[in-house]
Amino acid sequence: MAKDGALLALLLHAGLRVSEAVNLRVQDVVIRERSGFVRVRHGKGGKYREVPLNVTVRRILKEYLAELPPQSEWLFPSKRGPMAPRVVQKRLKLFGRIAGVEVTPHKLRHTFCKTLVDAGESLDKVELLTGHTRLDTTAIYTRPGRTDLERAVEKLSWE
Repeated sequence: MAKDGALLALLLHAGLRVSEAVNLRVQDVVIRERSGFVRVRHGKGGKYREVPLNVTVRRILKEYLAELPPQSEWLFPSKRGPMAPRVVQKRLKLFGRIAGVEVTPHKLRHTFCKTLVDAGESLDKVELLTGHTRLDTTAIYTRPGRTDLERAVEKLSWE
């Protein structure tokens, strides 16, 4: 279960693509007392980036790393190398079914981006964190969703 929690935390709190998360090696995770980051060595288009980790994901990863066998090369190992993205998709689908919501790796990434934008972070920061090559790709997350529209019209209410 710790593996699932660590994976979920990375997808949701660091906005990693599922392929980026499963290809992380243990050495790609740097956790310090008050900071930390993951090295994405081969993101989309072969790009390298470092993604900072918030206190929540650092705590979860620290607990998970303590349980990982010392000889493990991969952060999310399987019997023959790194965990496959399809395995992650199936696990998230199961968790979503249990929770009564749809959960996919991309929905978690989208949530990461939308939450940052809603919190007032600039698109250029979100672009760098996600490894997008074009700002217009990141701008998708500025489009209001149903909840945003409901909040907007609720501001006009006399109640």
